[in-house]
Amino acid sequence: MSVSTPRTIAHRLFGTLPGLMIVATAWDALIVASLSPFSGPLRPLGLAELLTLDLSDAGRVGRIIILYHSLAMPFVAALVYLVLDRVPLGKPGEERALQRSVVTPITVGYMLTSIGGMTFAYGGRSWIAHGVYLAGLSLVFYAGVLLAVALWPARRWASDPRQYSHVAGIPVERLAFFVVAVFTLVSAAIGAAAGAFFGNGFESFLAEDIVRQDPHTIFQLMIIAHLHIMLTLIDVMILLLVIRTYDVRGRVHRIALPLTLAGTVIVTLATWSVIGWEGAHKAINAGWAFLLPGAILVAIWGLAGQIRQNLPAGARGLSARLRALVRDPIRFGIFFELIFVNVVVTGPGVYVAMNLETYRLPAFLAVERSILVGHWHILATLSAVIVLFLIADRLGVRGWVRQLTGWGLLGGSSLAFIFVLFHMFRQPGQEQAWTMPLFEAGIAISLLALAMFVAMQLARQLTTES
Repeated sequence: MSVSTPRTIAHRLFGTLPGLMIVATAWDALIVASLSPFSGPLRPLGLAELLTLDLSDAGRVGRIIILYHSLAMPFVAALVYLVLDRVPLGKPGEERALQRSVVTPITVGYMLTSIGGMTFAYGGRSWIAHGVYLAGLSLVFYAGVLLAVALWPARRWASDPRQYSHVAGIPVERLAFFVVAVFTLVSAAIGAAAGAFFGNGFESFLAEDIVRQDPHTIFQLMIIAHLHIMLTLIDVMILLLVIRTYDVRGRVHRIALPLTLAGTVIVTLATWSVIGWEGAHKAINAGWAFLLPGAILVAIWGLAGQIRQNLPAGARGLSARLRALVRDPIRFGIFFELIFVNVVVTGPGVYVAMNLETYRLPAFLAVERSILVGHWHILATLSAVIVLFLIADRLGVRGWVRQLTGWGLLGGSSLAFIFVLFHMFRQPGQEQAWTMPLFEAGIAISLLALAMFVAMQLARQLTTES
């Protein structure tokens, strides 16, 4: 086994969609690793003071917002690479050119966003770096426009052998991909429009800090709508990719796709309406009533398929079925997370909504804020785990690397999510310090599994045998 030439390595990493997925994953992992010494249990090491970094509370809100975007853009890019890899965009002769037209701006865009944003936030207030950050975001948006155009749901795609549901001759799955892409662009524009007024009526804030403010300004409502719907649309795109990747078919496809499309339209329009309609939250709940059953149907279909695929001939009994179910932690994890999200996100959210009068009492302010922060981070991290599983499966990860990646991420994230719930749901003044070592251990296990996965994939690309 020998090292490949630089040109070969560059082509593998930047000239193919699987290589680009590895780069985007490694990029996000590097950002997380570079910031880990400055937060959590590693902060007492004093590395921030040694490097003379300004981590004062004065710029904390702005740093967090830029960090979110610096992490989100590579994640969105990885999601786009998966879409380009799984969804046909044109005729065989033109598809490669269409892919390149999207890949180039989104790859350059996420890199500029992260480099400019992190330099501005943590390396001094260089407004040139901030300009680079904005240029990167603009390129990512431009790539999204090109992707939406390429996903236009023409009737020509009805001949796609994986399109099982149609409306007026148009494949529902293709229509759903297109609608999600367009809705994401509009939702991003809403956030950008508010941010464009920074210093001229708009001030940066964290949503959890203004939850009890009444009334909210128009800019605050725009940002609230933006941050809620962006993650929702990302999760819908992940669900569509799961359906497409594992060829969900039959009655489940015919039911889940229309439910997902209808729920996406209702939730998105209702979330945008938060800007000017007080009753929007009721409509959002109605939309989720469509989205959740569709996701659960897909999850049950996938878990049942895992049992059928991995169950040895002649094997019977519950224990044999359970072994078949968990034989492949990557695919099991994808479908398991679609159900587990209801345990750690949906269920707790509904519980708080049903007991809102209690959680809005003055004594519960810190508890409510903790729940809001944890709720968002759990959903975002869970989404990232599913995308990483999709990438690992696409890359054909096998053997002990597949087992360690799958069980490390699944076990670590589940441990963290469960004990974060115990940390969030506490009585006023009650300390839940006992939970912190447990969910921090879960985070550490997940990060180690991620680091191992990235290191093995990069090493594979460096050798001539990859």
